[in-house]
Formats: sequence, structure tokens, C-alpha cells
Amino acid sequence: MKDHLLTIVLTMTTTIALVKLTDEHPSPRELEVDRLIVRKELIVSDTGEKWEAGYEAQEIPRGLYARTLSDGVAGLWVRSRIIKCELDDPFDDRFHALERNGQLRGVPGHISWNAWLDGAWRQMAIVQGEGLDPSEVPPERWNGSTHPGRLRFQSFRPGHDEPLTDAVLGQGMMSLGGGGYGGGGLPFPDEVLQLWGGQLRETPVTAPEAPRVVSDDGSGPHRYALLAVGPQGRRSEASPSTTAAGLATLAWDSVAGADSYVVLRDDRPVATLRIEGSQKQWTDRGPNDSQ
Repeated sequence: MKDHLLTIVLTMTTTIALVKLTDEHPSPRELEVDRLIVRKELIVSDTGEKWEAGYEAQEIPRGLYARTLSDGVAGLWVRSRIIKCELDDPFDDRFHALERNGQLRGVPGHISWNAWLDGAWRQMAIVQGEGLDPSEVPPERWNGSTHPGRLRFQSFRPGHDEPLTDAVLGQGMMSLGGGGYGGGGLPFPDEVLQLWGGQLRETPVTAPEAPRVVSDDGSGPHRYALLAVGPQGRRSEASPSTTAAGLATLAWDSVAGADSYVVLRDDRPVATLRIEGSQKQWTDRGPNDSQ
């Protein structure tokens, strides 16, 4: 018997499936669609079962299982590896979450590593993304260009039935130590590194070297120097000064631990800069430059 093409209309739209039937494979082996809508469940399994036999309670999928909100809880279960591949673009995983009323959710998601113990999956370690506390940045100051957040690292320890915060990291500062049931206990940092219950070795931000003059407009001599500023706002000593014949374009190398730089023109601050990359460059555009 020759191959036949059987056309099936899947919906009341123009979505069409072509199923190839052969003598060797009388049941459909290939499905080609423009759109596939699943209203309840999607099962990808060589046995046709969504869960591995004997592991139904643990919900270990046989292959891939996806469930919609039809029973109130949606989810995606994947057996073995999730292999992500991309060409000419970085990986981009995002956690989007809102309250049901549309308001901001301060903790939009976490990643946890779990073990099956006492009839349930138990978390062992957690990495959680969260917004800053309202006492640090009031909600009315959040907008599309300032949406501050941090990472919280938590683990479960012997004798504790709640996770303890091991580290809080964000805004160029970090608290590290033992303590903090759930979200509390380990203070938010106001220094680059705060170590609780141990010893702290501090390396101060050093003064930059004198900036290099790339060019100037010849409008009159000026002296330029730099200050390095740490994430907590602490400033280094001023760098040696450089003289230019006018308003200048300056270049300098980054300083380890610096979050930003203050440019001094004739011993007066004229700009505070956050510039990416190990090589910095900035152009002085006038007496009241505010770049």
C-alpha cells in the first residue's frame, strides 16, 4: 500500500495537522501543526504514563509532564536533564510573579534543592531573589529605572525545621554568617562585607592613579583628580592630579572594589560616574557638568 496523507482539523480555526500513515506504522507517527492548544495535560512518555511506576507519590515523571490550571495547580515536570541551547544570545531565565490583585510581589521566586524525606519533598538549600525591604527603599520610590533587589542564600541545618539565612547579597554589599530563621535574623548589610560570628579582614579601596588626558579644548588650564567610591559610599583618598590645557577628556583604569568615581576639577567635584569596563573615559563639558 502506498503512503497516504490524512488531514485532520484540530480546532474550528485554520489549524491543520498532517498525519502520515504507512503499512509499517498504521498509527500516526508524525504530527505537524501550526498551533497546539492543550487545555488540561501534556504527557511525553514512552509508556504513556505521566509518572514513573512506583514513584507516583514523589511525582517523578516518566518523561515530560505539563499540567494546566484545570485542577487549580499548574506545573511542568521534567525527567533527567533540561538542556538549554542558544545561538548568538545568552541564556535568560526570569521569574515573573504578581499578587492576584496585580500588585508587586516582593519575593518573585526561588530555586531549591530537595530530598524525599518523611513522605514529602524537603528543601535542603535555597537561593531566593527578593526586593529590598520598604525601610531601605520605600515602595513609592520604585519605578522602571530603580527596582532594587538582592539574593538570599539559605540552608537547613541539623536541629532546625526552618531554613537559616547564610548570606544576603545585593547592592554591592553582603552579610555573611549563621542565623536567621526564614527571612529574618541576619542583618541587611550596610558595609561591603559584614561577617557575623567570625573575623573580618578588610581591604580598603585604594586611591586611583592620576587620570590621563586624552584631549582638551585649549580653553584654559585645569587640574583633574579622581576619588574612588565604594558601594557603601566610602571615598578613597584623592588621586594625584593631572593638568590639561582646557576642558579635557580623561581616561583611567578601574580600581578594585570601587563602585563609582568622583571627578575633581581644580579640587572641586564636578561629576560622579558609574562606568562599566576596566577602562574608563569621560569628557568634561563645562563648569557645572553633572554626567
